[in-house]
Amino acid sequence: MEKVRSLYSNEVTLEDNRIMKLEYNMTENIVPDSNESYYGIQIIKIIDNNLEREEIRGISYSKDKVEAITRILYQNVVTPISMVEIVDDLITLEDM
Repeated sequence: MEKVRSLYSNEVTLEDNRIMKLEYNMTENIVPDSNESYYGIQIIKIIDNNLEREEIRGISYSKDKVEAITRILYQNVVTPISMVEIVDDLITLEDM
């Protein structure tokens, strides 16, 4: 069973004066064989009544690492459409 915890939210006024709401969540899943938790990120974008969601499961077993990545996404107002590429870049840079 997946647990979802809300970490951050942003509201951005777009050029046409509509409000874009972004929610940054951390997900937690359990590895069945070991009962060890692994963490991921979910971003939800809401404009008017339209919802867009993207999720990456299993980024790391480190809760702190996933929280730090989520904070970077929030601070840079990352939307679901670009999340996968940006998280990949952040993890690649970290491994260098």
